[in-house]
Amino acid sequence: MTNPSDAPGWKKLTLLSFLGLLFAAGLLEAGLRVVAAVEERRARSEIQVSDQESEKYWAVYDPDLGYRMNPKYLDLNADGLRDHPIGPKAGRYRLLMLGDSIGFYGDDLEDTFVGHMRKELHKDPAYDKIDVVDGCIKGYTNFQEVEYLKKFGVKFDPDLVGIEFCLNDVHKFLAAFSFDAQGKIIPNSYSLSSEALSKSRSWPRRLLSHSYLLVWMREHIRFAGQVASYQARHGFSFDYRTDINTAWQDEGWADIEKQLTEYRDLGRQKNFSVFLVVFPVATQYQPDYLARDRDHVLKPQRKLKEICGRLSIHYYDLFPDLDASVFTADAVHLTKQGRERSGQLIAHYLIDQQLVPQGRSKTAAK
Repeated sequence: MTNPSDAPGWKKLTLLSFLGLLFAAGLLEAGLRVVAAVEERRARSEIQVSDQESEKYWAVYDPDLGYRMNPKYLDLNADGLRDHPIGPKAGRYRLLMLGDSIGFYGDDLEDTFVGHMRKELHKDPAYDKIDVVDGCIKGYTNFQEVEYLKKFGVKFDPDLVGIEFCLNDVHKFLAAFSFDAQGKIIPNSYSLSSEALSKSRSWPRRLLSHSYLLVWMREHIRFAGQVASYQARHGFSFDYRTDINTAWQDEGWADIEKQLTEYRDLGRQKNFSVFLVVFPVATQYQPDYLARDRDHVLKPQRKLKEICGRLSIHYYDLFPDLDASVFTADAVHLTKQGRERSGQLIAHYLIDQQLVPQGRSKTAAK
């Protein structure tokens, strides 16, 4: 018989178990990194073998914007926008809508919220001479949108520029690509930028974002849902989301005010007006969150309203007019119903605020 005194103590067993798990985790982490490296090399070789293949990808490199959309991709027009071809104004009033994937997504060109906004305006013959250009580019932030306006958007000679503000716009760059040796974008390397990851609130969150194993676990194991539930009970879930949590932090809002000032000043130089519409996220509608601290839940909208007030920029908050049912599972993007509803609401806001004149362009007014 084994003498009980010879059996390892519980501390020793615990240490051995921990070291075993740590060793296994290290092996899995190394294995996942090897697989990722192989996939990256494969993607690089595909680009180097065929330039035509790279032309089929939706994004192309831009030195100022990080990337822009590829005019040769699917239903994008010659300007790399998900809209109809943009021709001369010909005496029409032109509205250029800037934004990100909220304004980019839709079943077709008319199913984006911008397409629905255009359709709603054109229902009234008084507004059928208004051109609405969808300049929304997926993954862009407010910083990239104002840079796009300066570099490309002003050439469309807009009379009115709309800013679709998503709560992930407080980052300078939210998304980024990897590049090959020739400076070309590697397809399917689109991911959160290092800047966005570095602004996670805690070191466990940063570790979760950088570890291949923990990212895999987050995406494949139910434990992740339990962690999210725990976090939500002890705070607000949006505080733990890398993409949108900066909207509830103070440090980024000074940059947003600078960017919106650029919009206003450029509008004065180029003779166009500016308005901003802020889209909520679905979690802002949670009754328990609103009951616990409504002011905190709606902090991003309040900050934007204050900034727009100081800059005399027209401001529209969609929160009171939407609800959680019009958002997809990611809590940010809109369902088909949500796109239609948002487009209609924005169109009526423009009419009510007299931001779109009845059939009169600045060209015709001269």
